[in-house]
Amino acid sequence: MPGNDRITRAMTKRLCKCLMFLILLAFVLQWTAPKAATVSTGLTPLWDAPKGPGQSDDASRWLTQLRDSVSLPRAGCKKLSLPDLSLTKPARAFQIAIERHQWANGSPIVYLQEPIAEFFIVVATDVNACPWLSISGRGLPFGHRDIVSPFPYARLPALPEGAVITAIVQDYKAIRPWIMLANESSFVRDNTVLWVGLGAYSGILLMMIVVAVGFGAYAGSRVALAYAAYCVALQVWLVQNFGIGSAFVPFWPGPQYFPTLQAISVAGVVLGIGFAALEFLQLRGKVRAAVAGSVLLSAIFFLGSAWHAAGYRAGAAVLFVLAVATMVLLVRSVFTGDASLRLFTLGLGATLLGGGVQAFSVIGSGVEVSRLAAFAFPIGSLFQAAFWLAALIIRLRDEHRELHELEERQAAIMWATPDLILVVDRQGICLDYKQPYATRFFVTGSELLGANVAAVLPSETASIIQRGVEQALQRDDLQSVFLELPLEGSIHHYEARIAPNGPNKVVIVVRDITLQKHSEEKIRRLAYFDTLTGLPNRQSFLERLDRELLRARRTNRRMALLFLDLDGFKRINDTLGHSAGDCLLQTIAERLQEKLRAGAFIARPALDESSLHFARLGGDEFTVVLPDVDSAETACVVARRIQTLLAQPALIGEQEVAVTSSIGIALFPDDGLDAATLLKHADTAMYYAKEQGRNNWQLYERTLTTRTTTHLALEGDIRKGLERGEFCLFYQPQVRADDGTVVGMEALMRWQHPQHGLVSPARFIPVAEESGLIIPIGEWVLNTACGQVREWQQRGVSVPRVAVNVSARQLGAADFLDSVEAAVVATGISADRLELELTESILMDPKAERIEGLFRLRAMGVHFSIDDFGTGYSSLSYIKRFPIGTLKIDHSFIRGLPQDADDAGITTAIIAMARSLGLEVIAEGVETIEQLDFLQRAQCPKLQGYLFSYPLPADEMEALLRRGHIALPSHTSEQ
Repeated sequence: MPGNDRITRAMTKRLCKCLMFLILLAFVLQWTAPKAATVSTGLTPLWDAPKGPGQSDDASRWLTQLRDSVSLPRAGCKKLSLPDLSLTKPARAFQIAIERHQWANGSPIVYLQEPIAEFFIVVATDVNACPWLSISGRGLPFGHRDIVSPFPYARLPALPEGAVITAIVQDYKAIRPWIMLANESSFVRDNTVLWVGLGAYSGILLMMIVVAVGFGAYAGSRVALAYAAYCVALQVWLVQNFGIGSAFVPFWPGPQYFPTLQAISVAGVVLGIGFAALEFLQLRGKVRAAVAGSVLLSAIFFLGSAWHAAGYRAGAAVLFVLAVATMVLLVRSVFTGDASLRLFTLGLGATLLGGGVQAFSVIGSGVEVSRLAAFAFPIGSLFQAAFWLAALIIRLRDEHRELHELEERQAAIMWATPDLILVVDRQGICLDYKQPYATRFFVTGSELLGANVAAVLPSETASIIQRGVEQALQRDDLQSVFLELPLEGSIHHYEARIAPNGPNKVVIVVRDITLQKHSEEKIRRLAYFDTLTGLPNRQSFLERLDRELLRARRTNRRMALLFLDLDGFKRINDTLGHSAGDCLLQTIAERLQEKLRAGAFIARPALDESSLHFARLGGDEFTVVLPDVDSAETACVVARRIQTLLAQPALIGEQEVAVTSSIGIALFPDDGLDAATLLKHADTAMYYAKEQGRNNWQLYERTLTTRTTTHLALEGDIRKGLERGEFCLFYQPQVRADDGTVVGMEALMRWQHPQHGLVSPARFIPVAEESGLIIPIGEWVLNTACGQVREWQQRGVSVPRVAVNVSARQLGAADFLDSVEAAVVATGISADRLELELTESILMDPKAERIEGLFRLRAMGVHFSIDDFGTGYSSLSYIKRFPIGTLKIDHSFIRGLPQDADDAGITTAIIAMARSLGLEVIAEGVETIEQLDFLQRAQCPKLQGYLFSYPLPADEMEALLRRGHIALPSHTSEQ
């Protein structure tokens, strides 16, 4: 590009020198030539035939008379022949008046200052009274002229005083003639100046073309290309219109082709103007289509003028209207647009002005007018070309500046890019490079420069790059390839983006993506592997399970899914800490990976990529997928093997820990056809195994799903029952063993289900415990029991102590102790009327804040008892730490009395221990007289059971309380 600019500047300088010489020569000729005169003639129209002499009777008759007069002169005169004029082309005849005194020194030259006339015929009578005839114009070649002039002319002979001169003009455009008179020296000088001016004009146009080309027309600049095309069209029109081609080009077409050539050159100028305007104004859409259509229509009209003169007028009219409309559109832009747009508008205005002056000047009226009017359009076109060139230079200069700034920004971006950048041709030769500063490559850029990539890179890598280069060039689109190259003892990953850069070159941007690859692998492991055990996680397990199910369907084979959960894992976490629990999980995962046979997938849930799929579902849950099992027995064998593996003690720190597992087994296709169903059914079977005592495995059965569904439905009914008030309290009395006096009662919950009737607590209490609904249920029982005591007291009933059962989850609630105080205060009963029954498992959690809360309630007067004593841990230490006042002997010991010696011994021991510790004791579940007799002999002070009374509703219990005692049965009454 810099070389082209230098050539353009050099050619422009030379052309400028030539033009300065021509202009100087014109001035020298103008001022050094002898004084001469050139004047307009006085014309008297004889006839006018705009449609041709053949269409005018006057013209035909006059031409016939003229032809006869010159062909049949008087004696002594030469016969002359009048050329055959076209009968269809417009023609005019004038009578020219000459003032003899102006041309006393010689005969003048009469010429038509309009270079496009086909015939200019001058007829006169010389001093010998003989007819004289001169024929010139485009109809005759330049060779017939003694003075080379673009204008038709006639050298008049010596004329008598008062001679009459007649001129006939025929052309194809019907332009009114402009006839001039000049002496020979003036005519020669004017023609010389004219030719010099035309040369300067052509030189200026040539210089403009060179400048436009130098500004990038050949490189694809549409504006510069349009301007160059316009200048070329204007040059062709100039050469044709002023006869430069006919005068100086030997092979130029003859006069008979002049109308066609003239029409083509004018149409070319119109198309050049239109193309330049479209590109310079950057018109788009409908406006562009309208302007382009108008320009094309005008050019077609001008082409048609070669056959009919009306085409010229129609083309000029369309072009004039379009130019005026364009000027109107540009008026606003002249004041708001840039300098290039103002210059473009001035150029268009110059053409309009020149064309208007030439078209509407009063020519040939006998009035002296400026001879430059005949050249108004060429001069206006020259000014337009100059203004447009200036506008083009400004526009392209701005574009070049913006392009330069863009290139600088792109260069800065490229050098700021940390990647290796190569320019490679189709053969794989490195033509250029940019050394990276953040990308380490297999070789340096300097080693690649000028070399074939196949010679410096491994063959496999080079072939990958070469394929990418070929695809980028063939598809003319960006291609990406990935490479792996050894570097500094490790494999580095690279991404090479290949972009086409011309027909045979590409730009390759090579980036080191090793860290990205490592990050992707890390993310993949985080997404698919358990961070604790390193085993694949639930997502990985499910995807692998889906694939195995698909394979099992395709091969029509069975498979099994084992779902296992560690027993008592929470206790290990709570007692030894979470770090110990994590260590145990890692040990179990290692055992499963190392000891299970190949072909089993083990999940917490998880998977080893090479053979077994291990994944962690979460917490202490694992799954095992057994593909291609023959029967359920195979799954049972694996389940037993897993239990054996897990039963082996694991050393956690310095302490050995043994753990068992509960396993559920689901089979494909028997128990499910998709992963979600199999996993759900295996989970259901696992929970059933836990219910069966843990440390066992269970096969899934359809009844388990029904059972689970029933469980969920029961949970929903409990929730709704609380909202609808379907629960109620029954009360079972506690009596003194020696006389049957009612000394207390236990509040027992009952559920009056709208569909199932009275539902036993043994059915819904475990569900409430598991779901957490036991907390609102316990709060409801406490408030209802306290409220019932208040009602009884208000009715004057003597109410003994009421015992309310408290669950472990209820006691663990943060607001339980406050809710007990609130219930006592809200109902206004005495706190010593309330007793809370606790289980031994509750008291095994020696939290200081819990013990302090219980003592606070005891200080209020609330009593505490241990329910089902003897069935739990039976530790006496918690009796000392907690404010316990009563022990309730579990009914399982009472049931075997008095026959079972063990039950009798345990019961007697509990009664004796309680007496020695100063605690009250109650035997619950008394149902027979024999049990009553035994307990009376063992001096158990209080009894409770069906032998005395079933649980009673509040109204029946009120009646019993009013009586105050229950008659104790005896063998006599039984008989």
